[in-house]
Amino acid sequence: MAWLDIVAPPSFSVTPSARSWCTCGYERNAIGRAAVLQLVTAHGEHRTSCPLLNPTPEGRTAA
Repeated sequence: MAWLDIVAPPSFSVTPSARSWCTCGYERNAIGRAAVLQLVTAHGEHRTSCPLLNPTPEGRTAA
């Protein structure tokens, strides 16, 4: 399972932060608008490549 937690208060003067983590050991933190946006992108990329979320059918053959 992969999680993304974003803290973005409604005030534009407050700096947003985010944390992305997964049961496979992947964990990243970001502070600031640009860094949070990059983390959101990285989180999406991790979800498509994580071995726990997308197991490969090793040893299986197509029917």
